[in-house]
Amino acid sequence: MLTAIKNCFGHENINTGRQPELDMAKAFAILFMIWTHVFEEFSPKSEGVLFMLVRNVLGGPFAAPVFMMCLGIGISYSRKNAPIDLLKRGLSLLGIGLLLNIFRFVIPSLLKYEITHNSSYLQNTFSLFSVDILQFAGLAFIFLALAKKMQLKHSILLLIGGAASIIGMFLRRVSTGNYVEDQFVGFLWGTATETYFPFLNWIIFPIAGVVFGSYLKKCKDKGKFYSLVSMLCGGMGVLYLILTFQYGLMFSSEGSYYFLGLLDAVFFILIALSFFGLNYAILKLFSKVSFQPLMRLSKNINTIYCIHWTLIGLLGIVTQVFLKSNSLLFWQGTLIAAILLVISDRLAVWYLDRFKPKLINK
Repeated sequence: MLTAIKNCFGHENINTGRQPELDMAKAFAILFMIWTHVFEEFSPKSEGVLFMLVRNVLGGPFAAPVFMMCLGIGISYSRKNAPIDLLKRGLSLLGIGLLLNIFRFVIPSLLKYEITHNSSYLQNTFSLFSVDILQFAGLAFIFLALAKKMQLKHSILLLIGGAASIIGMFLRRVSTGNYVEDQFVGFLWGTATETYFPFLNWIIFPIAGVVFGSYLKKCKDKGKFYSLVSMLCGGMGVLYLILTFQYGLMFSSEGSYYFLGLLDAVFFILIALSFFGLNYAILKLFSKVSFQPLMRLSKNINTIYCIHWTLIGLLGIVTQVFLKSNSLLFWQGTLIAAILLVISDRLAVWYLDRFKPKLINK
């Protein structure tokens, strides 16, 4: 099988156009993220098979790892991938992430304090420095800008990614003894603060994406490649999920998705590769079906991500202050997620097509 996979590639960059299967994968990733975020924010103690499927599987290996793999692949395919371009992109994402935290955490917390006069909400404003996926993506771009400047080989990049994952695994929840310091070192490894995507634990995914993207550009038979890879990687991925559910090791030895270890990261990469193949097969089997709505989600993914978190932050005022409830039925959470997705999609289209151009032209 490995020989057959190798024969799918040539020596020249011949597959350099748009890769629709990756757009589909990113669209599903944002859909699964929104679905998961609703349950995490509004029903954190929910239990049951369906909740577990959404939060630990669809919202796990099929969400952020896919997103970060696509980030790396996109860098390989982009014409604007000079070190300075990547650096500017990284700094921009860090700024957007900080701005999002103002709308997601600070403003809702101040409104909750104004309504309840509960000082604990003022403490929540320090989540301004929360480390989420945009902050990580910003650091990833900056790191890859440096790697490109240093002309690091792919083999060295993979070694760095593996070593970073191991170090991040051992530093998991290591504290400096100071909350403020923990929040800032949380950009590098997982602490007990508002840290969800620390650099050391997650950089392996963009690196894997960069390497995979460089090979994908040389692929001369994507159909055969994906059929072989999806079978191989999908089989190992399914086995991994079955074993982790069976023995209670889901997402690393300490059960942490956000601070995952190297073994989990490797299997997540395999699952992402099989997922790309699945989307390729869907597009081929239903070639006469328009997947334009999903492609639009992929195109506007960063804007949709920011809008849905802002809406969740505002909705949290209603659920926490007025309803005082954090327990949703599965259908209720799913309905809320669907509504948030539609609203976020429509607002993203309005912002990008109408409002943003006016801002630029002023």
